[in-house]
Amino acid sequence: MNKPEIVYKPKSRQDFLEDVVGDLVRLRHDKGMTQEDLNHRIGVADRLVSKWECGIRTPTSFNLYCWADALDGKLKVVPNPERPIKSKSGQMGFVDYNDTYEITADKNQVAMAA
Repeated sequence: MNKPEIVYKPKSRQDFLEDVVGDLVRLRHDKGMTQEDLNHRIGVADRLVSKWECGIRTPTSFNLYCWADALDGKLKVVPNPERPIKSKSGQMGFVDYNDTYEITADKNQVAMAA
């Protein structure tokens, strides 16, 4: 039996900035917050949010968590639907395409992107 060919396009730093950081920037704009406001709310150095948003610096996963939290959001990370996963039995499978990350404005809401 032939195994299906699995093609996974490696992600680049630019993909990261466009996806995750882009969502956080949109949420900041929706909330009417300035970068300075967000710097103070997160408790990071002046102009650090600007450097993250422009791609000069890359935030750590903890910084991303704090960034979303400061915007009254929640950052949820789930497996990539394009990348295969192995079950405990060693069988190859795929994650449901409905299971992707989404940054939501409500901390109490866990949203799944459609």
